[in-house]
Amino acid sequence: MSRALLGGLVLIGGLGLGACGGTPTQSAEISPLILVPGLGMSALQVEVERPGAQGVEFDFLVPAMNPVEILPNSATSALAYSIDSGLAPADVDSVQQWLSLDIAADGTVRNQEGVSVQPVSIGTDFAAECPRYLPMIDELLDTGWVADANVYCAPFDYRFPPGANTFAGDIEALIDSAVAKAGGSKVVLACHSQGCLMAYHALRTLDADWVRTHVETLFGFAGQFSGCSDCLRWAFQPGWSWDPDDESASPVDPTWAGEMALGLQESVYGSDVLYRNGDIEYRAADSARLLNDAGALAMQSAQDRYSLDSQTWFQQGDELRMPLNVPSRFVFGIGTETTVGYRFASVPTRAADCVTPECTGFYSQSDPMPIQADGDGGDSTRMNAAPARWTQDAACDVQRIPGAGHMDILTNSVALAALTLVAQSTSDGAVPCLNSPR
Repeated sequence: MSRALLGGLVLIGGLGLGACGGTPTQSAEISPLILVPGLGMSALQVEVERPGAQGVEFDFLVPAMNPVEILPNSATSALAYSIDSGLAPADVDSVQQWLSLDIAADGTVRNQEGVSVQPVSIGTDFAAECPRYLPMIDELLDTGWVADANVYCAPFDYRFPPGANTFAGDIEALIDSAVAKAGGSKVVLACHSQGCLMAYHALRTLDADWVRTHVETLFGFAGQFSGCSDCLRWAFQPGWSWDPDDESASPVDPTWAGEMALGLQESVYGSDVLYRNGDIEYRAADSARLLNDAGALAMQSAQDRYSLDSQTWFQQGDELRMPLNVPSRFVFGIGTETTVGYRFASVPTRAADCVTPECTGFYSQSDPMPIQADGDGGDSTRMNAAPARWTQDAACDVQRIPGAGHMDILTNSVALAALTLVAQSTSDGAVPCLNSPR
């Protein structure tokens, strides 16, 4: 998803905090809904132990991903939100280091010593856990869905790749709870952007019989189901800033492996050039070489460890074309120019003694020219269409929505009508087709 998109998100629809309370008017035929949010849109609780000194505990929302208008408790900025929740002003400059991941020589990622990070809660307080999605909940009120009554959010630590955080176990527990609360009705597991890859991993790795008896459908909004091409740049540019409009900064930290260690899937991007350094070209198959040339050696090690191509659960769909154990439906936007990579002015690649991005010419170029393709302003059409490789029937399961942006698809009437249609399907498991024009 492009930096331009993340730096200029526009909130669609009113916040309507009343969506998070009240008595649901749910029809008996509608399924409970669990939403898995996109990258940086989960509220995290950070705890830091300091030997010989008082520990630190505060909440965190990525500034570039979360507009001021949606911040909980009327916070005036992401920084104010963290300070209001316990961050001391004297510790503000330490947060980036605390939240960075330690990447071991074998590529394994872990929290910094003495630091623990987890969602603020899971499935109990939608407005606190995933405030970026409150406009979506407002749009669903007429269907009978109400946050914390029959709609729940499943935040997760987006810094980690699938399988390296607690998400699979957390979502299993939340689904169990939601099904019990709904008297045994299966849930619709909805997801957005990076959250779709997390949900997909869980459905591939949790017990198949349990999945079939607890999940009615996976429903993806602009799902990021493969390596993110333009995100790779985040591994060799300055990290996030408390200033959400800082165009020289990435929206994430260069160590966060959740998007950058996945590799780029040739099945999605083919042989198209995604990055250029002068006359040097980098395609999907060259992502590790790009990281090496740009001095991002730690992330290159993480890619060796977490690359999707090496993961059995991912190969089941991408290579073996095995459908999920439950029906799946996907909506995404088309018709918008989308950044898929970058063209850098010619610079020397990494010298032998350079082991971090700061000593390469890639790092110092703050405004490389974008390489663009069709998409939704965040992810490319090719990336969004990746599930067509493993769905039961792509003509039935996939719907393209012209002009729907990566974020505003969450309040798009066509997309929400499709979600409602799926959730109101009969108990015999006959999930309706989306019947998208081809």
